[in-house]
Amino acid sequence: MKGLLVKDLRLALKRKQQLFILLAVCAMIAFTSDGSFIVAYAAGLTGILGLSTFAYDEHDNGLPFLLSLPVDAKTYVREKFLFCTLADLAGTALGTGLYFAACSTTGKMDVFREDLPYLALYVPSTLLLIFSVLLIQMKFGIERSRLITFLLYGFLFVLAAVIVKTVGPLDQKQIDLPGWVNNPCFIAAGAFAVTAVLCSALYRIGVWIMKNKEF
Repeated sequence: MKGLLVKDLRLALKRKQQLFILLAVCAMIAFTSDGSFIVAYAAGLTGILGLSTFAYDEHDNGLPFLLSLPVDAKTYVREKFLFCTLADLAGTALGTGLYFAACSTTGKMDVFREDLPYLALYVPSTLLLIFSVLLIQMKFGIERSRLITFLLYGFLFVLAAVIVKTVGPLDQKQIDLPGWVNNPCFIAAGAFAVTAVLCSALYRIGVWIMKNKEF
């Protein structure tokens, strides 16, 4: 698996111009926008960078060649999940650093300290999005997965909008909950626990897809 990680890292670093543009755009957003949006944006971009390595693997019958080496489907999926996780964490760290720099130069460190406990929540949310897209790519290939991903998440967006329109904003509803439920540490721990279970399930699905994939 170490060889696969090195391969994907070299593929990612090979696109130095795009990485420089990514860093410049993230810095511009961090210093021109309010709030912690930059953290989610940076994590999403680096996650997409991790996803792009699958396109390189699939190009020119690369997957059959890789799986003909001493690499089985389980190892391949595990490496892809690990690489995308590392890319997501790197993006989250980058976004947090830029957010800190922006707040420190604009005198909004109190806002940063208030948002800091919730920044970790970007990790599970972006990871689930990245892994679900990765499984769609593994199942349907790069070309068809673009349309399927667009339709799937478009449907989920519309469904969420309908639910919010029907139920109304949750922050305006009077719900009596224990104080510890609103504790940032409890929220983060719960989010990571749920994400771990879901990612484990997605990993098993990915292994099943790759084992049954026809080349």
